[in-house]
Amino acid sequence: MSNVLGIHHVTAIASDPQRNLDFYAGLLGQRLVKRTVNFDDPQTYHFYFGDEVGTPGSIMTFFPWPGARRGRQGSGQVAVTSFAVLPSAIGFWVERLLRYNVRYEGPTRRGSGADAEQVVAFRDHDGLMLEIVGHPGAEARPAWADAPGIAREHAIHGFHGVTLWVERSDATDRVLVDTLGFRASREDGATKRYSIGDGGPGTLVDVREISGFGKGLSGAGTVHHLAFAVEDDAAEVGVRERVQRANLHPTPVIDRNYFHSVYFREPGGVLYELATNAPGFAVDEPVAHLGEALKLPTQYEPHRNEIEAVLPRIHLPTAQADGSAFADVTGPEDVSGDALGFIHRYIPPSASGELAGSTTLLLLHGTGGDETDLLPLGRALLPGAGMLSPRGKVLERGAPRFFRRLAEGVFDQEDLARRTEELGDFITAAAKTYELESDGVVAVGFSNGANIAASLLLRRPGVLRGAVLLSPMVPFNPDQPPDLRGTAVFIGAGRRDPMVPAEQTERLAELLRRAGADVTVHWDPGGHAVTKGELDAARHWIAHCLAAQGQRDRTAATPGAQVDDNRPSASPA
Repeated sequence: MSNVLGIHHVTAIASDPQRNLDFYAGLLGQRLVKRTVNFDDPQTYHFYFGDEVGTPGSIMTFFPWPGARRGRQGSGQVAVTSFAVLPSAIGFWVERLLRYNVRYEGPTRRGSGADAEQVVAFRDHDGLMLEIVGHPGAEARPAWADAPGIAREHAIHGFHGVTLWVERSDATDRVLVDTLGFRASREDGATKRYSIGDGGPGTLVDVREISGFGKGLSGAGTVHHLAFAVEDDAAEVGVRERVQRANLHPTPVIDRNYFHSVYFREPGGVLYELATNAPGFAVDEPVAHLGEALKLPTQYEPHRNEIEAVLPRIHLPTAQADGSAFADVTGPEDVSGDALGFIHRYIPPSASGELAGSTTLLLLHGTGGDETDLLPLGRALLPGAGMLSPRGKVLERGAPRFFRRLAEGVFDQEDLARRTEELGDFITAAAKTYELESDGVVAVGFSNGANIAASLLLRRPGVLRGAVLLSPMVPFNPDQPPDLRGTAVFIGAGRRDPMVPAEQTERLAELLRRAGADVTVHWDPGGHAVTKGELDAARHWIAHCLAAQGQRDRTAATPGAQVDDNRPSASPA
């Protein structure tokens, strides 16, 4: 009777587009197979993730609305989306989630015999409930073999199944069985499993009764709808007729460019879709370049310029072959990414002004911080600027740092030199990957981060346009001072800093001045912390420096103009 083949895709709601891309294309290793817009809201992206070609049964799609409020899981929703992997890959995924600081539960065993599953449960950054399920049947489903940092034997093989939460399951069960052709497979307490076809991964729907739990609320971190696959238009029409006879009020067939769709809501409140397998995602771009360009529905193509102007900038994962220095580095390019040599976050500039919009703040955290720690500081210092924030790769009793130390205030000089070169190479590669202004990177570092920024100034002059060094020390004494003419440096220091004596601050300022840097020192009465006074002074300094640089650039662009490269140092604040 049934023309339904299994799960076609799951569509959910997200908040930040870049974080969504980073998590699914980066951490989970799915391929972005299509970048388009919401048919009903062309100012919102619609992302499609899947295997190499976006095979039905592998497709996870998202509507990412920046600033979207968090939804709530409850009845009337697809609550859990489960991905299939080989049983031997479970250990890899536990280590990967742990490495990227994603909380998880498990692995736990579910079922028995040939149906036994190893389950790791976790959530994405918006709170969407996910599972990775190890099952031998995953081998029969395709997987993308080219995910950065994930070998094929560890890769996701599409969906394992989904779990619906409903107040009462009787009517939901009848639609699955009588209308869509599923069959009951097993029952475990309040959860019933239904399957179709071969009953393997990609064909499973669990229905869990959660009486009294409360109705779900749509928002970021919730599933919008569940799509079932049908082979072609004729099969879709046949299933639609059965849905119509069940008084479920299906929509007409709607052309979604990459498949044809019919929507209806089942009695438990879950929105279902029927989606054809054809024409597929290669209909408007070659398989080798899927997801690289924005594809618009025909009706929106005349408005491409306006649409592209309002859509947030995003970045695709870095190809492993890009950049010989990082050819063996794994991971995505952005949030939770360790491509380019560092786990890091990159947030593109949101300001259209020439100063903030052309500046990238390199945020370098202190001991125990990570790639998110200084993002609020960066936003406060220069609203709208781009932000590139790596995580230190050295662990000191579990706390990330940028280089090793032998004791408090005693640096491992060999390690410092090596880590400084790594950071310099990272900045160079990131500038190429993210198309950053070559002279627009300003370091902002606190404590350990300020120390490696100072080391970078001394070892790799020219990489940074300037630096904000908060609670820094002298990283090392170079044999010959570098040429730092044209480089501006702000040093923020506390008079009562128990970790950084005033003498260290003064020595560093003098060392940088001797190298030709334009140094401003701000003294705060506090200790080893970033104070409001220090933040205000740094904000004023960075705005003044950028404005001055902009004026010099405009002067240099004027025929016959002369630019003074031997500017006097600013007085200590």
